[in-house]
Amino acid sequence: MRARFLIDPAARFSVHIGAFGGSQFVSGWNNTGGGIGEVARDFNVKQLFVAAEPVTGLEFQVGGLYLNRGENTEVSSYDNDGYILGERATFRTAAGAFAQLAATVGHIGEFRTPNVFERFRHLGDLNYGQVLVGGRLGPRINVSVDYTYEAGRDILRQGVSVRLPPSVKLLTALKFEAYQRLTEVAGQGFNVSGELRLTPAFAMSGGVLHIERHCLIPGYSSPNADRVERGTRFFTQGSYAISRELAVGWYQGEAFNTGYVIPNQHRFEILV
Repeated sequence: MRARFLIDPAARFSVHIGAFGGSQFVSGWNNTGGGIGEVARDFNVKQLFVAAEPVTGLEFQVGGLYLNRGENTEVSSYDNDGYILGERATFRTAAGAFAQLAATVGHIGEFRTPNVFERFRHLGDLNYGQVLVGGRLGPRINVSVDYTYEAGRDILRQGVSVRLPPSVKLLTALKFEAYQRLTEVAGQGFNVSGELRLTPAFAMSGGVLHIERHCLIPGYSSPNADRVERGTRFFTQGSYAISRELAVGWYQGEAFNTGYVIPNQHRFEILV
């Protein structure tokens, strides 16, 4: 659940809240008890921050924040359920080659403590920083690059999103994203994927990705998507809209050519 509360009539000042299930950084879901694990009822406020836009295009945020991934996804960046504490300044433009410049400083940690009220005491304990630049290469191509400092590790990321013109049948979009960890144990990874629109109601995507074995936060686990974590794999996912209110979908991933133990060699999900 995401909510935004306006403080002033001009909508320049607001309070944002993100409340979700899950018991940790990479978890936004709860076990039902019908499959593996016992029933869980976790529900926490993970994000709570104040935002101010004193002039159009310039925004400041402070508090428990969402992560800024640019054109990268949770595959090569941080899980969609992740969180940080800190401050962020972002400058955006509506047109032109330059899209955004964002700088974040704050704290990343307490990976098994999703409740933001229990983490606020670390707001001044700085161990995280990011500078992200986003751009437009024409009307159909968006790009971003960022440098992230994460508790002693230096990481570079790049993302490219391409929307195909309507004249291209079936294939609607392409995605390329990558990262390079420069310090501690160096490593790199990538994700290449495409999206298909088979019918107005049926869309799917698929691709190949590689996340190297040392993509780990010491004392925790991989910070990226929990359905991916580490390894080389191909994947497909899709959805079918039964009505405006109801859709069914799937995710399928299969690891290959991985010479070490990974927690999810095979994965299949059905989504409603």
